Amino acid sequence: MKFSVAIGKVIQLRHDSTVRSMAGAFALRVGITVVNLALVTLAARMLSRHDFGTYSMLFSAAGLLSVIATFGQQIFVMRSWSEFGAAGDESRLKGALTFSTLACLAGVTLVGLPFYVWFAAEHDTALALSATLYLVSYSLMLTSAHVARSAVGVRIGDGLTYLLVAVCPILYLIGCYALGAPIRIHVIFLTMAGASAFTVVVHMTLLRQQIRMKFPALGRSRPSFDLRTWIARSAKLWVSAGLEAANQYADVVIIGYLTTPSIAGAYFVTTRIANAFAMATGAVYIFSTRHIPHLYYNQQHRQLDSLLDSVALVTLTIVVGGLLVVLGGGHWILYAFNPDYVSYYGMLALLTAGTAAVAATGPSGSILMLTGHEGRYLAIIGGTVLMRAIGFFVLIPMFGIPGAVAATTISFVTMAVLLRSSAISTTGIDGSVLRLLTRLRRGPVSLRPE
Repeated sequence: MKFSVAIGKVIQLRHDSTVRSMAGAFALRVGITVVNLALVTLAARMLSRHDFGTYSMLFSAAGLLSVIATFGQQIFVMRSWSEFGAAGDESRLKGALTFSTLACLAGVTLVGLPFYVWFAAEHDTALALSATLYLVSYSLMLTSAHVARSAVGVRIGDGLTYLLVAVCPILYLIGCYALGAPIRIHVIFLTMAGASAFTVVVHMTLLRQQIRMKFPALGRSRPSFDLRTWIARSAKLWVSAGLEAANQYADVVIIGYLTTPSIAGAYFVTTRIANAFAMATGAVYIFSTRHIPHLYYNQQHRQLDSLLDSVALVTLTIVVGGLLVVLGGGHWILYAFNPDYVSYYGMLALLTAGTAAVAATGPSGSILMLTGHEGRYLAIIGGTVLMRAIGFFVLIPMFGIPGAVAATTISFVTMAVLLRSSAISTTGIDGSVLRLLTRLRRGPVSLRPE
């Protein structure tokens, strides 16, 4: 394809409804990322290095356990809403929603209580209680956000969800600075817990309205359950989600255990910057999990193929732009958090390469989970998490943080390769940016669903 033709295809993106929706999801994700980075920046600037490290480790531990406490219902409830909703099976849909509700309540109880008992034995009671409340409310919000995304829309399912949880502690930190008051870590967690609980109430209220409008007979129908299938499916999704959360949160906890909270805090900042590519991955995830199940279960394969072309084009643009920003301005970005973190630029560059590789896979992981291949996804995530954990315990004692960064980058690149190849081999669908090369060989990329 000639260069001028390629440029013309990119220009066409602005006229494509799919890409406009994708751009909206990306813009939302940019806002979420900016707000969360602002929270990390304020905390890093206003807390001592030790206190910030403690906050980073506790935040990561609560984040990891909150995902585990969902018992796999994030993806299960989305899949059930699309699968049973498309079939008009209101009895099965009601049973699935009931099943997810009970599973979530059991999860936060079984995970939250031991967490509080364990943490309160070593730390301040107020901090243990506030962190536990955050764990419980955030876990419930994760599941309610996913079903709200499918039933209500992305702005409510994700915009309200993740923006409010970050904005509330930011306001608290700004208030402490303005008043000259001391910052209490437990209050930061209390503000996040309160925001999460409020969001769950909003999600459930709007979801109830959608059910009344789309499934008016749902309240009178008798729920139908397929417990054996649902438990097996949820178990795979649960382990997959837990391992996926370990990719995001476990590093800081392990590094804090092997080194010091101050070093863990520095690594936390570095990974948050490198994970700016989560804007791309998150936008793709938000968009694809809302549309892929509907198109897949309604067998609209040509529309799905065209949608993925558009997603790949947008993802490629984001990945290239993100690499230029992070690699070109990494020194200044690190300085904004803390001047002491500038020396971590080399590690930031290496981590960025790994996170860019994962972002380039697009919705490959979602394709596996939403099309019944949870086991394959579980094997990939589990294998790469184990690879990284072994790398930590081997390389950190020898090389320190550079060893941790090397282990993380290798595991990310391996995961990217396996996710793409598995999605192709199991479903015949390539969700990565590399699908564009295949499409260009066959002819012009179709940007509008047929």
